[in-house]
Amino acid sequence: MRRAGDAVAAAKLWLIADAGARLPYLARGLYALVTVETTEVPRIASDEHWRLYVNPDWAASIEVEALARELAHELWHLLLDHAGRARSVGVDRATGAAWHRATDLALFDTLSPEGVASADLVANAGALRAGHPGKLPPGRPAEEYWATLTRLPAGDPEPEEPPEGEHGHGSSVDGLPRPWELPPEADVGLVDAGHAQGVREVVAIEYRGRKGGRGDTPGEAARWVRRMTEPTLPWEQLLAQAVRRGVGWTSGRTHTTWTRPNRRAASTPGMFLPGWRRPNPTVAMVVDTSGSVDDALLGRALGEVDGALRALGVAGSSVTVLACDAAVQAVTRVRRARDAVLHGGGGTDLRAAMAALEEVRPRPTLAVVLTDGWTPWPATPPAGCAVVVALLLRRGDEAPEVPDWATAIRCELDD
Repeated sequence: MRRAGDAVAAAKLWLIADAGARLPYLARGLYALVTVETTEVPRIASDEHWRLYVNPDWAASIEVEALARELAHELWHLLLDHAGRARSVGVDRATGAAWHRATDLALFDTLSPEGVASADLVANAGALRAGHPGKLPPGRPAEEYWATLTRLPAGDPEPEEPPEGEHGHGSSVDGLPRPWELPPEADVGLVDAGHAQGVREVVAIEYRGRKGGRGDTPGEAARWVRRMTEPTLPWEQLLAQAVRRGVGWTSGRTHTTWTRPNRRAASTPGMFLPGWRRPNPTVAMVVDTSGSVDDALLGRALGEVDGALRALGVAGSSVTVLACDAAVQAVTRVRRARDAVLHGGGGTDLRAAMAALEEVRPRPTLAVVLTDGWTPWPATPPAGCAVVVALLLRRGDEAPEVPDWATAIRCELDD
């Protein structure tokens, strides 16, 4: 009888090199899987530590091609991190069956164009969509399908339960451990979170290289590739950090004063030394009010800057707001940035606002500039003033250049 390990090895080769599949981009993921023979699963399953549990009797009785399709199914559960995503949306044993159906539906949309969807996957996806006409369009995330399946009105026909629990897929689907799974600390093919993320990134890069910019990439796979190859940090956090850092630069004991004795005066008898003082940070906001600036992004960016300043204890009356398009239109001192009066709507030239900062009293030690960046800049920053530029962009917009003397944060909003 053929060993399960040999059958799985043949299935991996079929997926990578056989004329029927030719999916070489899956190689790193397939060879990260470690086969565990067990009769406690009826067919094949996997846990979230990249262990593949295979029933040897089933593996010996099935064709290599059919086994390969099941193997691709298990691998894509791991690549798409369905276990981690299940935890993030609160899937438990009561809703696990619906999550299983939702992820399988998303996988059908991914595997079907590649020609490696298993017969069960095809049949289940067809039955599910036929039972919910118009509610489960192709290419949507598993979370969206799950929400649809778990919020059906009472009385809607429920599809038949999949073979869950002890006999269905493993924790790779929903993060819920099964009794037949090895413990996480078992020294059998354990792939830790960092290694798993590395495997996903390599497969995503290979996948994108194979697909190129073709528009036929399935929606779930296209989003996954974008997340893996173009990771982004929330701009709200970056902007708040830049503002805090800017305030920190200006709030140390950096100024000398003769009105306060030096703390070390006792060690230098006969010598009078100046003391040190901590200047109160004063903040100015330059708001680009030209017609090209996105109002929705401007509102969100103002809110984030406002929140960061309040968290740092910067008094509201210390914030000066300059509204500027091609010229400075208004200068106001406000308790909250959102209370500022914003005039403008013409072209953009923030050099006028940068020059006006020199005239503001008290002179600002930090300037936060909210703009789309399409403006000429002065050659040097305002004297004694740190500058943070929040670039207000729509996702995919080209980012204009910002001077080296400023800290630039891309603030992108999805359409």
